[in-house]
Amino acid sequence: MNCPYCGGALEKGTLHSRGGEYFLPDGAKLPVGLAWNPALTRREWPEAYCCRPCRRLIVPFPEEE
Repeated sequence: MNCPYCGGALEKGTLHSRGGEYFLPDGAKLPVGLAWNPALTRREWPEAYCCRPCRRLIVPFPEEE
């Protein structure tokens, strides 16, 4: 998937928010300060894509059931 703004490659991951938003790439682990909390590891986080060259996060709307 390519960025709609600059055409660069997008990195797939998830968008997390707990006192601040951050992008977690697929395969990465939660930061040490957050990994201890079981509620944070079991939650469903929305899919997100990161474009590092233009510093944008893209979060698609979830598909309707």
